Amino acid sequence: LEMVRTAMPQAFVCAGHEIYPQVREYTRTSTTVVNAYLSPVMARYVQRIDAYFRELGARGAVRYFQSNGGLAVGEIMRERAVNAINSGPASAPQAGLFIAAPFGIDNIITVDMGGTSFDITLAHAGQTNLNRNIDFLRHRIGVPMIHVETLGAGGGSIAHLNTFGMLEVGPRSAGAVPGPACYGKGGEAPTVTDANMVLGYLQPDAVLGGSIRLDPERARQAILRHVAEPLGLPLERAAYGISTLVNLNMANGIRRISIENGHDPRDFALVCAGGAAGMHITALAEEIGSCTVLVPKLASCLCAFGQVISDVKYHFLASAVMRLDAQADLARLDAMLRDMEARGRQLLADDGFAPGRIHVTRKVEMRYQGQIHECQVDVPDGPLTAASLAQLLHDFHQRHEQLYTYSEPHNLVELVNLEVLATGEVDKPALPELAETGGDPSAARLGERDMLFDDSGRYHRTPVFDGERLQAGVTIDGPAVIQEPTTTLVIRPGWHARLHRSGTYLLTRHSG
Repeated sequence: LEMVRTAMPQAFVCAGHEIYPQVREYTRTSTTVVNAYLSPVMARYVQRIDAYFRELGARGAVRYFQSNGGLAVGEIMRERAVNAINSGPASAPQAGLFIAAPFGIDNIITVDMGGTSFDITLAHAGQTNLNRNIDFLRHRIGVPMIHVETLGAGGGSIAHLNTFGMLEVGPRSAGAVPGPACYGKGGEAPTVTDANMVLGYLQPDAVLGGSIRLDPERARQAILRHVAEPLGLPLERAAYGISTLVNLNMANGIRRISIENGHDPRDFALVCAGGAAGMHITALAEEIGSCTVLVPKLASCLCAFGQVISDVKYHFLASAVMRLDAQADLARLDAMLRDMEARGRQLLADDGFAPGRIHVTRKVEMRYQGQIHECQVDVPDGPLTAASLAQLLHDFHQRHEQLYTYSEPHNLVELVNLEVLATGEVDKPALPELAETGGDPSAARLGERDMLFDDSGRYHRTPVFDGERLQAGVTIDGPAVIQEPTTTLVIRPGWHARLHRSGTYLLTRHSG
């Protein structure tokens, strides 16, 4: 490395044993190549941003968000740009846990539906779901990342008939330009937003951002021309079909991130994020069997809020392939873990964190002898002893059964990889609390609209409420719609919504 840097001082150089110091040659090579491609661009970006804030008088280091769900200083990001991949939605679970804390909920699935995509993340027992060996744009990335399931299912997703004459929604999107047909900016293809307009969920003639006026007639014509007439369906059933299909696509994505990782989605609350998710959230909850939904008033910028409250995090990786039997070299493992922990503590201390605000967690990846893939298990605190090894093996068998429905307690287990996460705890802002007066929501009622909630084709006269005028403690029974400045919340029949003093709507299904 030093020879290359000496001969090519202007070139960015990185090595696989630094970027991804674990076994699996292809993953290490792919991760390093991606990092080498991105880091020069990231270095220029960090340099400009740091200079900008210094000019404004900033005295502390600027921190950047990583795909592992934590912040890092620019010096780290310049050398490890691979840690920034898909970092935007990676802040959602941290924000979701913060929003859910006042309700005593620590199992959450966040769903973020914007204009072009639908991002899903999961947190179980208060812990975010980190994953490795993720394929991103056909490139294998080995560094720890928040597991984000991304679908081409947003408000701008286009509904079309495939070559078999069947209705599909997405992954193509109308984007912001020309956008959905109802935007009146030249878009002619029907989108999910157009379907929501026909279903009555969106306010007709609403002005978005002061420049776009929604046009219900354009939405109707787009769906009629491209979906309803070719399929021989009434307009309202075609619109409901578009909405239902995109909901099924999103529900399947939720199952992939939950059931395929050993979790029952019925045990989780859905946390709504993004401007478009509120119109689909109760239908999604019904589809996966969840009875609890949280919709914060800041839903449209939940990921940005998540970055504000995230801690500084540094991951350290190593490989140590050995059998975990009576001859296991526990002293060697203990020394490796302590070395990675010391490096993490030093980085955070250099960033200004006091010892009491630094926390370290340790994990290992294990497998039965002869297997190819590993299961990740937490390492007990303290030095590694025969007792902690026994606990480690017990936890591995339990995790293996959770993931694959079986375990082999009498089979030989081998350790493959080590991982240490060093976290510097930042101060969390306190959200302003609303005065909880409850009472009658009629003062916030804007009127009524005809809305469709099933495939019968029959519209229901449905009340519409202004979210800015609702008082904390008030309860609204569905069907209803709550219009917030940046999102619209559709409460289907059988649900009711209660505005909590923290500024979050708690949606629950009626009993019986």
